[in-house]
Amino acid sequence: MTKLDIKTIITRYLREEATPDEISLLFEWVKKEGNKEIFKTIVKDDFEVRYQKATWNTEAAFGEFLSEIKSKKASKSIPLYRSRQFFKYAAAVLVLVASTTYYIFNGATSEVLNSAIDVNEITLQLYNGEIINLNKDQDTLIQFDKATTSIRIKDGVLSHVGLISANHKSNKNVLNVPYGKTISVSLEDGSTIKLNSGSELTYPSSFLGENNRLVALEGEGYFEISKNPMKPFIVKTDETYTQVYGTVFNISSYENDDAIEVVLVEGSVGVGDKLSLNENSLMMLKPSQKITNSKKNKDSFTIKDVDVSPYVSWVQGIMSFEEENMSQIIKKLERRYNVTIINENNTLEERHFTGAFDSEDIESILKIIQTHTNFNYVIKGKTITIKKTE
Repeated sequence: MTKLDIKTIITRYLREEATPDEISLLFEWVKKEGNKEIFKTIVKDDFEVRYQKATWNTEAAFGEFLSEIKSKKASKSIPLYRSRQFFKYAAAVLVLVASTTYYIFNGATSEVLNSAIDVNEITLQLYNGEIINLNKDQDTLIQFDKATTSIRIKDGVLSHVGLISANHKSNKNVLNVPYGKTISVSLEDGSTIKLNSGSELTYPSSFLGENNRLVALEGEGYFEISKNPMKPFIVKTDETYTQVYGTVFNISSYENDDAIEVVLVEGSVGVGDKLSLNENSLMMLKPSQKITNSKKNKDSFTIKDVDVSPYVSWVQGIMSFEEENMSQIIKKLERRYNVTIINENNTLEERHFTGAFDSEDIESILKIIQTHTNFNYVIKGKTITIKKTE
């Protein structure tokens, strides 16, 4: 590849016009000895040509950009103290030289990938068996299949981009969200699913050639489904399935909960037993209704009218309790804050609590609950023990 060729590709990369093949070539080229400095020089020259009054310092760009990423933990966003253009260039250097936000898996084995997996972070197992960590707070492009297919995270939403081979179009990806995390995924049909902490979603890269749009959920998900009367959307859980054609609803199906709940926000859905995927056997919901299937007494579906707000508030980062006992609250706290709570005060189960919390930390929530009942607690690391009052 000539210097003219590489300069053209870098320019296209900085304009966000490069093809997956060009980005793959660029990544491999930068890794070769001596090319890193050439890359920095070309990026610097391009920056100074486009922004003649600006100044450029590659190492300063690294330092400031990394500093902003670290500060994002506290602020939830990167404040742009300097121009957006400057940070775009700093990011370009950081991405391809430091390899912190851009990965290409051509030729990598699943064993190599799996060895670096952090189970405390969001993971995605691809249809080919590769497992990767994801950071929803960092815009990322991950390429594989010889750069014909990519996974993109943009503004906290995961999506699949590129060609889908007929050989693996319906093979399943598994997205796992640990306690303390949430993420949204945009499916090939335009539907969006937000997953709550402690959830797992199994879904195909594409619904092409399928009679329906089938995904499997363990945990909790908020679904906004694109309409397609000819291809129903089906969500399978451990004990139920929910069939829709285009609607907004929430499903809670955690393994350690006593029941599975489907709450309809808008549209209509049908809920039925997992063993009988038959439209005629579905129980239909209207907006602002909830259907519950008890795990203790299987196939016992009950429908009632509800205020949907407490059931979907988690999508906005708000944790709500609606006449819930302490064991239910503990489960929610454990999932949201990634802690273990041991309750040695059984009298708390006699009380029910209603409330909503936004940005409070877990200790603030416990202190608020303390004002309504009598208990003590001890925090050691990630374990909280609730004790009786002496």
